Amino acid sequence: MNLFSVFDPSSYYGISINWIIIMMVMYFFPLKYYYIRSGAQNMFLNFSSQVDKMFSEVASSSKLAIVFVCTVTFMYLIISNLLGLFSFVFTSTAHPYFTLGLGFVFWFSFFLMGWLKNFKNSAAHLVPEGSPIYLSPLMVLIESISHLMRPFTLSIRLAANMMAGHLIISLLASISMMSAMGLSMSIMLQSILLILEFGVSVIQGFVFSILVLLYALEYY
Repeated sequence: MNLFSVFDPSSYYGISINWIIIMMVMYFFPLKYYYIRSGAQNMFLNFSSQVDKMFSEVASSSKLAIVFVCTVTFMYLIISNLLGLFSFVFTSTAHPYFTLGLGFVFWFSFFLMGWLKNFKNSAAHLVPEGSPIYLSPLMVLIESISHLMRPFTLSIRLAANMMAGHLIISLLASISMMSAMGLSMSIMLQSILLILEFGVSVIQGFVFSILVLLYALEYY
């Protein structure tokens, strides 16, 4: 033992653990020092920035947190819907369990936020402006049912549209086993429907996200 023995690398089972610090230092550097963005990454970031700008036009500049949540939801749903178009890939957005869970969590969060933060304004939404005073109890009942149905309509719309396209493609695939003519017709129709499903995947992600944004602005 001597004064400088503390600087000797320790070895456990023939492995010098001390040298790991050489790589651990790299974890504290920002990621931009390690890589250059590829074309796909630039395209993804540009697309997400355009979506963020579009949602920001619907909401005001003071609601950036809600816009961010809706933008991330939109990008997640698009990627999930497009992945479901590949063979042997489970389409999670076509399952009601997933869409109901997603829609109910968003709706209940914004609903609870609105009633706790601004009770008077949220209660005023239950009676439409200009409705007769003697119809107010009935309008409150109707509006309450309408608000409670929102997470179900929001979720079932997404699941039904994604499920319908996959079912039609499956039915068209069964035609290919009948004859050579049926095979050619099945391939042509499935190709056309696949292009339409690509558009449906994007549109349904946008519809779900913009409705979540509108609900959040209404309850905010």
